[in-house]
Amino acid sequence: MKPQTIIDLEQWELRVSRLIGLVAITNQTLQMHRETGDSWLMIKQYEELLAEHQQELDQLLKTHGLTLKVVPADSAA
Repeated sequence: MKPQTIIDLEQWELRVSRLIGLVAITNQTLQMHRETGDSWLMIKQYEELLAEHQQELDQLLKTHGLTLKVVPADSAA
């Protein structure tokens, strides 16, 4: 891994933080659509979007030798 500048690391941090937020929001939206019995197409689209966000997050974390396991909680505490 090559040395990075502070600006590069800050940009990486912002992207990781934004993706974590997108994963959380997309997961919450997906759960809502599942609970309300919306169409399978809508649910499938949110599942694909969630997978895209998770894949991008995984790739960003791997650049620094990190992994993150995202497990949706059954209920908020």
